[in-house]
Amino acid sequence: MCPGPEAPSGDEAGALSATAPQPRAPERTLAPDAPDAASDDGAALERRWKGRILAGRYALGGVIGRGGMGIVFEGRHLALDRPVAVKLLRPDLARSVDAVERFHREARAAAAIGNEHIVEVLDFGLGAEGDAYLVMELLAGEDLSARVAREGPSPPAVAVAIAREVLDALEAAHDKGIIHRDLKSENIFVVAHDGGERVKVLDWGISKVLEESGERRGPITRDGVVLGTPHYMAPEQSADGALVDHRADLYALGCILFELLTGRVPFTGATAMEVLYKHNHNAPPRLSELLPPRSVDPRLDAILQRLLAKDRDDRFADARAVTAALDALDLPASPARRMLHHAAASRWGLRVVIAGFVTLGGVITDMAWRVNFDQRAAAMRPRGRPDASLRPPPPAPPRTRVEAVAPPVENPQPAVIAEDVAAATEERRDVPSATPTRVYVSPARPRPAPRAARVTRTPPAGLKANPYE
Repeated sequence: MCPGPEAPSGDEAGALSATAPQPRAPERTLAPDAPDAASDDGAALERRWKGRILAGRYALGGVIGRGGMGIVFEGRHLALDRPVAVKLLRPDLARSVDAVERFHREARAAAAIGNEHIVEVLDFGLGAEGDAYLVMELLAGEDLSARVAREGPSPPAVAVAIAREVLDALEAAHDKGIIHRDLKSENIFVVAHDGGERVKVLDWGISKVLEESGERRGPITRDGVVLGTPHYMAPEQSADGALVDHRADLYALGCILFELLTGRVPFTGATAMEVLYKHNHNAPPRLSELLPPRSVDPRLDAILQRLLAKDRDDRFADARAVTAALDALDLPASPARRMLHHAAASRWGLRVVIAGFVTLGGVITDMAWRVNFDQRAAAMRPRGRPDASLRPPPPAPPRTRVEAVAPPVENPQPAVIAEDVAAATEERRDVPSATPTRVYVSPARPRPAPRAARVTRTPPAGLKANPYE
């Protein structure tokens, strides 16, 4: 994300212009006889310059910001190969000498101040087609208005830390005789820096430069024209531009600090004139009226009331005095603030954190269930009997060894064999072993069948049993 030009606020997009009691001088133009270029708005400017090269060295990409005075392109310096932000003035405003001077004053003012809390301006000029351009450093972050809209009120330590850095930029600008005159939350940009955050003050286009002329200081800008944003304008700024000095920036800082702490600006209204009327006549609200009393530091509330005083003489003398008053609150100088990311990146970061917590919760729940299950299993086991899973396995049964032993060779008598065979045939049983105490296994050959009994046949009558007798 990159800082855009003046964000809309009030009736106009970036700046409110009204006529003062004195008559306003006619506006000078670069081309008096030129046709009206009001129809050539930012959309036409985008179509004409997107993808082209400006001034022979800046390649323009997509649009990253829009405002009342022009649009901002994401670009790249071709020679340095460096990303930049290129701000182009609207063509209808580019025909005005005053608008071009105001546009280029932003570059000169930012370059003259030279502070780390002010956006760095690298180049400015007029293109070949007469377009006024401003080249700045490309910033990644968001403005305070977007942060307040997304996150709401900030803790006092965070709000005071941001105010300190804005005061550092104002102190450097006021020392150079430069008044911002359009300080608002849209022009306070917060970027990531070295593990923390850094504030950048943008849009010095309507700044008021005071020049030394002996003992007299006079503004370079024309008087009789009111410039600024109604919700942050000091009472004297809406009455007469000639009365504006550095204390108008302190009043705007009070409005920004009030917005950070409460989530809203001090005065609101349906129209710009209603808001300006309240700035001039209504007392500023107190923090104790909008926040819980225990969360409000009375010293911080008193600082805000002094910053928002109607009479500029009742405010702090300068930015250093405000810094000293904030330091006396003993709040952390560098509070632990989370890193700033784009809105999409912030959502993804939140999703990653939530997913991490869910995963951690699942692991813890699983471990708790395992411990509870083990305890219940131990309680259900009978006492005195060890867990079956802890018993040693039973020993394996011994293996039985069978040996084949050949029976001893014996030569029994034929008469004994005949008697045993006859008895076995009659009783249908095996012949008992002569040695029943030993078992002889002969797996290689089957047991022989018993011999048949000798049968003595009687010859028929008249025949001889032996014919040779």
